[in-house]
Amino acid sequence: MTDCPRNVLLITIDSLRYDTVDPLERLSLSDPLRFEKAFATGPGTSPSFPGILTGTLPLSHGGLGPLTEGRPMLAEHLQDAGFATGGFQCNPFLSKHFNYDRGFDIFEDYQHPLMGVATKLFPRGIELDGRLGAIDDILHLTDAIKWTYQLVAGKPRPYVSAEVVTDDAVEWLAGASEPFFCWAHYMDVHHPCFPPREYRADHGVADIEQADVAESYSALVSDPGALTTAQLADLEALYHAAIDYTVDQTDRLIERLRDDGRLDETLVVVTSDHGELFGDHGQYGKPERLYDELLRVPLWVTNGPDHLEDATDDLVSLLDVPPMIHDALEIDIPSAYEGRRPGVGDPREYVLAEHAVEDEVIVGARSAAWLYEADEIRDEHRLFDLREGFEHVAADAEGEGPARVRRIVRNRLDVLDVEATQLAEEVEGDVESRLEDLGYL
Repeated sequence: MTDCPRNVLLITIDSLRYDTVDPLERLSLSDPLRFEKAFATGPGTSPSFPGILTGTLPLSHGGLGPLTEGRPMLAEHLQDAGFATGGFQCNPFLSKHFNYDRGFDIFEDYQHPLMGVATKLFPRGIELDGRLGAIDDILHLTDAIKWTYQLVAGKPRPYVSAEVVTDDAVEWLAGASEPFFCWAHYMDVHHPCFPPREYRADHGVADIEQADVAESYSALVSDPGALTTAQLADLEALYHAAIDYTVDQTDRLIERLRDDGRLDETLVVVTSDHGELFGDHGQYGKPERLYDELLRVPLWVTNGPDHLEDATDDLVSLLDVPPMIHDALEIDIPSAYEGRRPGVGDPREYVLAEHAVEDEVIVGARSAAWLYEADEIRDEHRLFDLREGFEHVAADAEGEGPARVRRIVRNRLDVLDVEATQLAEEVEGDVESRLEDLGYL
């Protein structure tokens, strides 16, 4: 890249594992840089997104829960720099209830009280095809409920479809002045996955019922041993079908910029907040652990500064996304960011990740060769040798490598000011119900 980009498009796909990124090859991006060792700051949405959007670790600034004023906000800094800012997402943890709307001129989080009504009335969404009109003749639905139905077309109740997010983001982009910062977050790869029928058909699960998906997902969260091998295979097939669907929808955003002649002047960042376990380490879902399958995520960047090429094989934290964006735009980087600019200075020697449950925390440091977890949740300390796989070794093993990751974790525990509380206490009503349906509560 010779000239700095004018605009930013940040695409985040919930629950996308680093080893399921082949469909991203279909994105209409010219030679994107692919960071092979990018890591989230925690094994779930709430401990990951503070890194992505505020450049701070999740247990800084009071810990999990609504973002505090003390956290720097990428959108606020870009807004102050004269950027039009638009955010489009439907994860309750990223809603205005948790202060993620800070800095956005328009922020659509779809936390609408009629969403639950609409999805109960139309559990199969867009697969009703043209029958909505006939049903409306009988039920005499209000325009508001019909509008909400369109938001949740084809999806289970917890989130709206990728098509809706893209439609709204594209509409905003059509009228947005430059420079702009657009963030679009997609939930379709997050369980319970139920993409449109044609995508399910491609993965051999066309005839599975949405109610069965919800039931199987509930069992996956609470008692995976109760599921049959076939049920587990169906859930994984639905996951991959949802990836295909989401990638096709995100590409519509990129194609719109290309059609408008704005893609070449837009920094495009594509990443995920965390992965998902499908029997890895004998577990499923998103336990409070710091496995690579949960923390290692795709990070693709196009139209960034040339020095990013020097970091594609380095350890990179999603903490580094906000400073990387400032760097690409040639805007001063706030000192409150805890991340760094990839490709500038010495590469990272380690990445940090952390999470909390009630008043107990887990903090881990991962170098190229070692992972150390201080797990107060389970009252365990664990060390893994990563040099030839993932070998659990004695937590007090000798050597400079183990000693360093232990020291890093100890130092982090010493400075934490976290008051970790159950996030369920922060929400009520429809938001809490949707968090429960997503398996968070």
